[in-house]
Amino acid sequence: MASSPSPASSTTSASSQRSLHQDRPQTLEDLVTHFVASKRSLQTQTILWRANGIVTSARELLEENAILAAKNMSIRNIVNEQVDALEAVRRGIDVVEADVQAEFKQLLHDLDTSFAGLKSTLAVLRETPIESALQPSGTPQKHLFDFIDNTTVTALENSLRACIDRYNEARSSLEESTDAFDTSLENLNSSIDNVPKTPVTSPTPSPIPSLYRDLEGHARESAQAFQSLVKHYDLCVTALRHTEGGAAAVTQATGDVSLPSGDDHGPPPDPISEEERQEMLGVLGRDAQEVEDVVTEIREHGSEMSYLLSQIDVHIAHLRNEDSALGSILKMIANIATEVKGHIATSRAFHRSWLEDTRPTLLNGIEEWESQRDFYERFDLAYAELLVEISSRRRRYEKAKRKAEEAQKELDRLHAEDERAREQFTLAQGDFLPLDIWPGLRDPPRRYEVRAVPISQEQELEEVEEDQDTDLVAKSIPQLGRNVVERALVRVKRRM
Repeated sequence: MASSPSPASSTTSASSQRSLHQDRPQTLEDLVTHFVASKRSLQTQTILWRANGIVTSARELLEENAILAAKNMSIRNIVNEQVDALEAVRRGIDVVEADVQAEFKQLLHDLDTSFAGLKSTLAVLRETPIESALQPSGTPQKHLFDFIDNTTVTALENSLRACIDRYNEARSSLEESTDAFDTSLENLNSSIDNVPKTPVTSPTPSPIPSLYRDLEGHARESAQAFQSLVKHYDLCVTALRHTEGGAAAVTQATGDVSLPSGDDHGPPPDPISEEERQEMLGVLGRDAQEVEDVVTEIREHGSEMSYLLSQIDVHIAHLRNEDSALGSILKMIANIATEVKGHIATSRAFHRSWLEDTRPTLLNGIEEWESQRDFYERFDLAYAELLVEISSRRRRYEKAKRKAEEAQKELDRLHAEDERAREQFTLAQGDFLPLDIWPGLRDPPRRYEVRAVPISQEQELEEVEEDQDTDLVAKSIPQLGRNVVERALVRVKRRM
């Protein structure tokens, strides 16, 4: 029988007893004992059957391991690619929102600046009174603001507020969409993190091939050990056949154990010499001492194979759990991919609303505020220039009036001179000239008057009704105070 390593429980005294037992002659009783022990040792064949089943199962698991490992790695790569794609879409939505929001804030700042400038101009109009000299007596005090149409400003302000409200609604819808998107991505990443990772061994990613090789080694060694037990059993049978009374001794000792018949093991054994028989018995005695160790070795191989199979089962269970979890991840990704279409549509609607509604409306609002501010500033400037113009007109009127008075005095002087000259002529020559010599001889000189020309028929009628001393032209050009005109000049120069 092939030598095998002694079990850890073997002691030096046991080895000594075996050695002494081997040296003494083998009796018929010893042979029967060896035979019974040998036949009992063959019951380890059930361990070999179990070992064969373990190897078969392990081979199937080895194949499943290769399939699952490749499948899981492939799915993980797919999952990583899909997550990268989803996160790229999410970043793209962020870029669109950030760009729009940055421009919106800038336009809103520009709009506020323009509106603040307009309100400042309107405040000036509210604080600028109309000079009382320009208004009919008894009229309540008015300001420049009372002469503008404020409904345009109010309508534009309401329109801009409505536009900003629409933008906020669109952005709120986008934020709800992105929040849902973020929640889906967080759940997905959390699920990915919770996917069980199959343990790996260095340098190979899977321990199963190594475990399977160890299993085969144990199965092979078990088979070899069992083969040695079979040979020992055959040797026991041969020894008993060559020993007188061997079969009867076996039957007597066991009651139900007998030697195999000749039909089962061929013709009766050939005769051997006593020397050959003693040599055979010596080998049998030595091998008999190792039967227990060999049986123990087979059992240990069987136990180790069961342990190795359990290790393989554990690893396969990890792979199966990983495969199941990754399958769930793929379903999550499919659901999120369906939802992403809605998120992209919401982002596009937000961007389209910005380009087609909010942005042009804000730009138009800024332009309109600036235009109205410019118009009302011109109105304020025009009023200041009006005051300067009234002062200039009054100055020109008074100059013309003085010239007219001077001309009237000169005309009156010439008329008086003409009268005196005619009277002197009549006194000197009137008695000598007949009246019919020239019909105009005794006519008075023509009188000339310098007067204001009426602007309209109504004013001409007023002139008839008014006293002759009333200056209608002067009434149409107010007399402004010097300080009023000086302030107006300062405002005009400041705006130039």
